[in-house]
Amino acid sequence: MMSNASGANPPDDRTAVIGPDGSPPEQGQRNGLGIASLVVGIVAAVFAVLPIDWAWIAGVVLAVIGLVLGIVGLTRADRPKGVATAGTVVSAAALVLAVIVGILYGTGVLGGGRAAPIASPTPSASVPASPTETPTPTPTETPTATVQEWADETWGTFSAVDQDGSGDAVIAIPAGATGGIVTATSDGDGFTLTLLDTSNSPSGAPLVDAADDYDGVTAWGVSDATSATSLQITASGSWTVRIDPMSEAPELPNAANGDGDVVYLYGGDAATLDATHSGDDAEDPFVVAQQAAQAFGGARLIDVTGPYDGSVPLAAGPSVLTVQADEDWTLSVG
Repeated sequence: MMSNASGANPPDDRTAVIGPDGSPPEQGQRNGLGIASLVVGIVAAVFAVLPIDWAWIAGVVLAVIGLVLGIVGLTRADRPKGVATAGTVVSAAALVLAVIVGILYGTGVLGGGRAAPIASPTPSASVPASPTETPTPTPTETPTATVQEWADETWGTFSAVDQDGSGDAVIAIPAGATGGIVTATSDGDGFTLTLLDTSNSPSGAPLVDAADDYDGVTAWGVSDATSATSLQITASGSWTVRIDPMSEAPELPNAANGDGDVVYLYGGDAATLDATHSGDDAEDPFVVAQQAAQAFGGARLIDVTGPYDGSVPLAAGPSVLTVQADEDWTLSVG
């Protein structure tokens, strides 16, 4: 053992680093894998936080590469370990960051671009609802016009004309009237009522043509011309005449009787009309006519002279029924 003058050589505190071939390492040698790991880890971290929904995938791939490079760099015994350690840590952190960002994208927290699409509910086949039946409104029944209203619409209405006198006369018929009833009495030996038109010519057959006194009701505008403007009276004695609208005639009852002329309104259904007349010779006419509108010649149900006892069909109303007779008669609706 060699020694110096001052004694034995003191031990050296520095431990020599010997390379793989037994020689000391060269000064300034670097760990390339560690540097690469650090760079890749930093780039992976940058990709992880980029606001692009696919960038986190690149971050994961790069972080894994950087992590592998760092680990390999740490296993190189002949290279410095510091930069490799830094690269491993940064790559590992970048990997964790990229995974977290990927989870956030996947759940839709970030961007929603990679969130699992929410399935739209499949529309169920709609069952057509049973149609709600709209209640059919009950039709409002229009009140049936009365036979009197029908008469007014057909022949018109006017103020009654009431006159009396003796001998011959002419009475004006109310303007606009096309029909009505005439109630007349006479105590002379003859009595005639004749309708006149605007030229004072007779308009149809006489309403009344009695050889002696008269007391009855007749109608004009049903079986004669409706252009009459006046009524001519021919009489040997005193008389009374009243002109009323057709609607003033009474309705035909189920049973009626009389001994002269009369006018009825009929608004019933089709029926049978039983009639009797007590006339005893050709001088005693018995005429029953039914008219549903203005026209020449009424629909004569009965037209006889002398006695009568029979039944005839009666049409449904509304209509006007006239009776012309000199003797007792009866009517019955069956």
